[in-house]
Amino acid sequence: MGRSDGKKIKGINGFDRMLSLVVGKTRTEVTNLFSMDIVTKSIDEYIEAKKKEGIEYTYRDILIATLVRVFYLRPRFNRFVIAGNFYQRKHIDISMSMHKNIKTGDEETSIKCRFTGKETIMQVKAAFDEKIKQALDSEDSTGIFSKQLSWMPTWMFRLALGWLRLLDRYGMLSDKFMFNISPMHSSIFFADLKSIHLDKIYHHLYNFGNCGFFCTMGKETMRPVVDEKTNEIKAERVLSIGVSIDERFVDGHYYSGMIKYAKRLLENLSVLERAPEDDEIKKLPLTNREKKKKAKAEKKAAKRARKTKS
Repeated sequence: MGRSDGKKIKGINGFDRMLSLVVGKTRTEVTNLFSMDIVTKSIDEYIEAKKKEGIEYTYRDILIATLVRVFYLRPRFNRFVIAGNFYQRKHIDISMSMHKNIKTGDEETSIKCRFTGKETIMQVKAAFDEKIKQALDSEDSTGIFSKQLSWMPTWMFRLALGWLRLLDRYGMLSDKFMFNISPMHSSIFFADLKSIHLDKIYHHLYNFGNCGFFCTMGKETMRPVVDEKTNEIKAERVLSIGVSIDERFVDGHYYSGMIKYAKRLLENLSVLERAPEDDEIKKLPLTNREKKKKAKAEKKAAKRARKTKS
């Protein structure tokens, strides 16, 4: 029986299969952590320009739209591992935690949006805005389901979760349940800690469900930053991002490519206003750091060429 949320991947190399079976039995045991500090200058300029057009974007809107695009163009991030088997997701599902009213301390809930990866930043924003509005106006499916289980004694609750895990292991959970009820069945779980004035954290992955990517956005702060063009130190606003990811389906080289591409997108946000093209990554200009690195490599190559001729 095939899974409703993913297609089993054939031909996984031996090392990756061994890693999935030997390194750890739970997702929390195979978690890699890394952070990204993003200078917000280009983002702030984009937000201000769009505000003049009557469009209100937030850091959250921009970061989620960037993640959607990256997951589309870097599909290995949109995988998951269950029972030693690798699966490619059929959709890009993003879960996000939220409070209905931070001031009154209302209980936390979650929302989820589904994307193909070809959406523009405006479409991504509209989808989340609509989900947030629905969650504020009425009880969400996850909240209703958890309340229905809350009357159970602990042993019965554990038994129910064990049954759900068993169904999940053999691909017997419906897509309707996974999308509407379980925020842990998603491509990414996103937490906007900036909205509650906290710095980013490295959040653990959940052993229930199949989400292998957790991203937290912390509050922006002023920090000293080295200008890559002049090597001068300047005070810049920096946004901190914390990422936890299942290491079994993504290697270091793939990580690196994702980070580079994400930074290119964040410095060229107008790209997110149109649907992606197959060769879009080739069209994006290099970041300042990449330009500097390329110039240094070319200089070394030219020096070696002169030595060879002499």
